[in-house]
Amino acid sequence: MMKLLKSGRVPASRQGTIIELICRKGNPEELGFIWEQIVNDKFQGEVKEKSLIALKEAFQNRKIKPAGSLADISKLIDAKPPVNQIAIELAGLWKVSGAAAKLQELALSAKTDEKLRLAAIDALVSIGGPESIKAMQKLTQENSPADIRYLGAAALVTLDLKQAITAGIKIMSTSKEGDPTPFIEAILDTQGAADQLAAALSTQKVPEDVAKKQLRYMYSVGRSDKALSDALSKAAGMSGEDKKLTEEEFKQLLADVIAKGNAERGEQIFRRADLSCLKCHSVSKAGGEVGPDLSPIGASSPVDYLVRSILYPNQAVKEAYQTYVIVTIEGKIIRGIIVDRNEERVILKDANGKEIVIPVDDIDDEAEGGSLMPQGLTKFLTRDELLDLVKYLSVLGKPGPYAIRSKPTIQRWLAMREIPNLLLTNQNPDEELFEEHILRAPTTAFVPQYAMVAGLLPFEELKSLSTDSQVLLQAELDVTEAGTVGIRVNSAQETRIWIDSQRLKSQPVNEVELSKGIHKLTLLIDLSNRSEQGVQAEFFKPAGSKASFTVVGGK
Repeated sequence: MMKLLKSGRVPASRQGTIIELICRKGNPEELGFIWEQIVNDKFQGEVKEKSLIALKEAFQNRKIKPAGSLADISKLIDAKPPVNQIAIELAGLWKVSGAAAKLQELALSAKTDEKLRLAAIDALVSIGGPESIKAMQKLTQENSPADIRYLGAAALVTLDLKQAITAGIKIMSTSKEGDPTPFIEAILDTQGAADQLAAALSTQKVPEDVAKKQLRYMYSVGRSDKALSDALSKAAGMSGEDKKLTEEEFKQLLADVIAKGNAERGEQIFRRADLSCLKCHSVSKAGGEVGPDLSPIGASSPVDYLVRSILYPNQAVKEAYQTYVIVTIEGKIIRGIIVDRNEERVILKDANGKEIVIPVDDIDDEAEGGSLMPQGLTKFLTRDELLDLVKYLSVLGKPGPYAIRSKPTIQRWLAMREIPNLLLTNQNPDEELFEEHILRAPTTAFVPQYAMVAGLLPFEELKSLSTDSQVLLQAELDVTEAGTVGIRVNSAQETRIWIDSQRLKSQPVNEVELSKGIHKLTLLIDLSNRSEQGVQAEFFKPAGSKASFTVVGGK
């Protein structure tokens, strides 16, 4: 394959595949040749991108990197997306100290894209050294926004744990703003750090709301480390004890679920962000893919099983959802479900659905870790809320309003974080511009939103994502056989509708001819003066149509 690649006779359409195969088995010298082609611009476009990804996977899976100088990676950090993103990640993986100055510039600049900033911080942490520590210290200073300060403290956890805890507690104590989860995530991922933070919190006072945010994050990723959980519970003004119910209390709880529980309220509780249920579980094929799909759970499981699963999640963990805890030789703790493993690497899926590749040579220890659903999640529920939540789960999959979905309604939407001006200022934007800014927008430009079991996506949940009272939603349809497809939207008035880049009429029903492949439905909805509670849309097959399709769900 190397001879074939060096011959120059391989068409660009086949180069990427050959390069991927070489990187899976090649030695440093062979990977060095590929690296030279990249930095000397011999590979362009998709081939360059695939080559960089292949080099990244070679290091992640086999700890192999190209022979020779890697200093030219700084040039690629200045390239356009997605090349710059991969180059930043490689600079960290390969520990290219010569790229540190460029990475610091990205990490500290207020103009840097959030995703690139995170990648630059991660790379600096991997490279390490005094300069990286200084850069992270600058991020934690009070003149930075709270979110950035927490990112700096999170990075310091690996570089200097003592400084990190001091900085983290200072931010927690002096600001109620910002998202503290990157900091607590870094603490939980580092061996011994949770106990050290717990000890420090015993002598410091932090705001209740900040402590609750930290505690919620712990539980959302399946962590209930006792010392830290107790310290944060105390700071949040909550009990740190998980009292076990007596047999009489348990029986009374079951009776109350049946007599007093309200499934409609329970669905709202299930969807609450602080409980993170949809982060791990899906309903009607929309939601997280770490835990089991709960669509049929009420029809297949008795109420007492549901209650025990929520109160005592580690008592009965199904084999497919058994977690493993891996400690690396660098002291990192990684917890998740094993997706795949071979003699070279293990792939874990964590509670966020992220797949993490761990080379076998990096593993210091591993053990079973129980359920990803943490004990104590009910701290955030009143007894009445627990009754409603269990009632909701108990009716999922049974005949009635919570039956398994039969209509091809859209359950998983993607809401655009910031709507481009071309849509806000132009009723009929050019198709090419629409395709570039909307249809080809990166996945990071969207946040998933999940409809309720009946298919309604509440407008109330979308208000925080609106721009000038408008929200842009996108859904996908996988057409396996071409033909006419119908689109029904309950909230068509004051709604602009597109299928791919084709503008449709703002009416409840449209019919379009669709070719085989993935198609995107886009809705731009004005949230002001709405009589409906939410948007509900479905695809249907008109009479005589030969089309065959599936609505795309997932995370």
